[in-house]
Amino acid sequence: MPKIALSFRRTAALALATQLFAATAFSAGFEVPGNSAGGIGRGMAWTSGVDDGTALSFNPGALTRQKGLNVTYQHQLLWDNVSFTRGKSAVTQDDIAGTQASEALQKSSNQSALFPLGAMLVASHDFGLRDWVFAIGGYGPSSSGYKEFNTQGGQRYMLTKLDALMAYLSVSAAYGKDDKFGVGATLQWASMPKTNMSLVIDASTGSQQSPYYGPNDVVATIRLKDTSGSFSAILGGWWRPIKNLELAASGRIIPVNFHATGDVVMDNDKAGAGAQFGSRELSITDSKAALDMKLAPTASFAVRYLHLNPAGKTTWDVEADAVWEGWRVLNDFTVQTSGQINLFSAQNMPTVSIPKRWQDTWSVRLGGTAEVAENLRVSAGGLWEQGAAPLNYSNLDFPSFDRYGFGLGARYQHGNLLASLGYSHIFQESRTITEQYGKVDTQRPLLPCPAGCAGNSAIPANTGTFDGGYDLVSWTIGYRFGGPATPSPAVVPAAIPASLPDPVALPAPVTAPVAAPAP
Repeated sequence: MPKIALSFRRTAALALATQLFAATAFSAGFEVPGNSAGGIGRGMAWTSGVDDGTALSFNPGALTRQKGLNVTYQHQLLWDNVSFTRGKSAVTQDDIAGTQASEALQKSSNQSALFPLGAMLVASHDFGLRDWVFAIGGYGPSSSGYKEFNTQGGQRYMLTKLDALMAYLSVSAAYGKDDKFGVGATLQWASMPKTNMSLVIDASTGSQQSPYYGPNDVVATIRLKDTSGSFSAILGGWWRPIKNLELAASGRIIPVNFHATGDVVMDNDKAGAGAQFGSRELSITDSKAALDMKLAPTASFAVRYLHLNPAGKTTWDVEADAVWEGWRVLNDFTVQTSGQINLFSAQNMPTVSIPKRWQDTWSVRLGGTAEVAENLRVSAGGLWEQGAAPLNYSNLDFPSFDRYGFGLGARYQHGNLLASLGYSHIFQESRTITEQYGKVDTQRPLLPCPAGCAGNSAIPANTGTFDGGYDLVSWTIGYRFGGPATPSPAVVPAAIPASLPDPVALPAPVTAPVAAPAP
């Protein structure tokens, strides 16, 4: 078997393995703009200008620029610096052993801010075809897959821990004509190996809720996964009507639909705080849970200007993108449950619903790249992104608020090796929600309010101030094996010497005299 075919098979196997290390994978509402060193250096204005293997995700039509056998590895570190400061409640807090209201009113920050597992691996090959390129890859988009907060912090009734993993296994095909146009499609199989979310619930069976700590609080963890997965598809393309102008569009045309199943488990709250239950009381007989979740369709549109030198080489470019994401599909997280809770007496486990009421979003991005030295280019850009979560439904699990940010990057190319490095800081708006306006209520499954609270409404768990931002550091390494610069042996012309020896002087031909005829 040819060496290049062996290399492609090995790369494909690596791409399949990459999905095991992918981060939790959502888009805009869930995702921070990123997952590409070249992209974040340009403020994620990366629909038209994408020129490496990450095109499999951002615009499969741009894979036509990947001639020969190409391997791209992308890695991203993300710091999720979200925090919550609980607002003071108008409801009187009862005295609960082992707790202090002052602790609940202090700022509570994500204790595991760094998420280091954002990875993407892509291999592409033209298989000797002039106008076609095919690719395979695995990745998890730009998001934090792990968060952890103090179980006694003011955010406890919203979230104490999130441990999630989602992955896309992708195959792509693209068709294009040189520097004229390119169109492509990526077919994806999305899987959810796990999504575990923990929060404190009030297990009381009567009387008004306490705002910060209850006498019968327990930590409930919903454990879900969908390994059967769901299929999705991305279409993308670019077109250069004139040599200095490029138009591009890309989007996820088939939303991801997950049906995740699992169970619910319960544990004691902090030792010494409130009631402490035994193992049998904390058990749930025949515990089962299921969640249906849809990820939004998307569409991005780009205009790019290219400045060319007299030889036709791009010396700098600037790109403007507009991105739409249809997050209206996410109305709530409703976890259908079955089984019996044994805390006080056997009671059927109720359905758990966390309202979202998300809205469609828009984002605008502007960025570019310029050549500053031979083989060295630098990038800069910025973005603004609309939040999907309405103010009164703000939550800590996926805080999709208005964001703006900037990016800086550099890329170096030597022969067939391409290396990129990017940094981005994303500022997220600060939000303050009053107790009268909050819509994320404290979960009280055994006897919900108002029926179980003497006619009083449930206390909003999201009363307070949300702050936060994100830092991203990303690098990409790409290598091309062969390609158009390396002609096929079948078409390599015979070697011609650089110079020929001087011609050898030959003696003049000797002609025998011809005798004149006799008179």
